[in-house]
Amino acid sequence: MKPIEDFFNSIVSLPSLPKVVQEVMRMLNSEDVDINILANTIEQDAVIAAKVLKMANSSFYGVTRAVKNIDDAVAILGLAKIRSLVVACGVTVAIAEVPSLDLKRFWRHSLVAASISREIAKQLGKESEVPYIAGLLHNIGDLLIHLVFPVTSSEVDDLCIGISAEKRQAVEREVIGLDHCQIGEELAIRWSFPQEIARALRYYATPMDKNACEVSLIVYAAVHVAHGLERGDAADSIVDSLNPDVSTYLNVRRDEWVAQIARYRDLIEEASVMI
Repeated sequence: MKPIEDFFNSIVSLPSLPKVVQEVMRMLNSEDVDINILANTIEQDAVIAAKVLKMANSSFYGVTRAVKNIDDAVAILGLAKIRSLVVACGVTVAIAEVPSLDLKRFWRHSLVAASISREIAKQLGKESEVPYIAGLLHNIGDLLIHLVFPVTSSEVDDLCIGISAEKRQAVEREVIGLDHCQIGEELAIRWSFPQEIARALRYYATPMDKNACEVSLIVYAAVHVAHGLERGDAADSIVDSLNPDVSTYLNVRRDEWVAQIARYRDLIEEASVMI
């Protein structure tokens, strides 16, 4: 049996996406979506519906008027954003307790990385909701490592303070035989997410790998920026420390990066309110 299979088999109760999330994803993958049925489906889960409304009314989505109900949310935000919003709410509900991890901090960082991923994709003229979901889930493998190895994972955290995600992968493989990117990819597959999201999770830490996709690079850049903002780094420092190969590939001018990062700072406080 492969190590990845051993790992997942060791999870007594593998987190599963709420049925409402699965149904919404299925509906939005079809060509013909009835928005009334979609709204009714979301409303079937009161917890997720409440989270959707809370997030829809936040500055993350830039809505200029109050979103009073799920019908409003679908009409105002559109189907693509509703999918990513429902996924975001569903994932936080699916994994609501990990004793060895500060989940509030974890999801705050994930939401900031997701929002920055979306903004970078928009800046590049690309579809932005797949990058959002990939950004949200980029570190989901680490969360599962904490579930399976609560003591060892904390030791890994101590060893990895201040190092890159790529270097963290090496530490994880040395200690537990797998890394969070491999685990994240496998969970995305088991949760039936699109292949592009699974690949992005596998290669976001090594975005110049030959198997990486464009979303991997976008998420890598977003995570780099998110960490810099959380540390309180200056915008120009964040830009100058970004992998130059990634900067070249994304083809965004330095002054544009600096200007965008200055606008991202509010996302951290907003994410704290949303969780």
